[in-house]
Amino acid sequence: MAIRNKEDAQRVLRHVPDVKRFYCHDGEILNNIYDLKTALGKMHVSTYRHHVSDEKNDFARWVREVLGDDKLSHDISKCQDQKEAVTVVSERIIWLREKA
Repeated sequence: MAIRNKEDAQRVLRHVPDVKRFYCHDGEILNNIYDLKTALGKMHVSTYRHHVSDEKNDFARWVREVLGDDKLSHDISKCQDQKEAVTVVSERIIWLREKA
């Protein structure tokens, strides 16, 4: 979904319902976009590679299907590495907070 208004931005920034959490391979639990940024910044590369490969990107899928942010999902899927993903998510948070 595209972010068209304040309510859309607020929806992406808020906590997701417990059943929609993202469970990382290393046991980290993501409840929102802020948790995603933090987790990407500190997770071991093996955990990142478990979720991101040439065949899949679990983070991009969660962002699209649960958070409802198609642009961020697309941008994450294009990241070459974990550090770039942190930057992309951080920049999107700033943009969303300005909209909210």
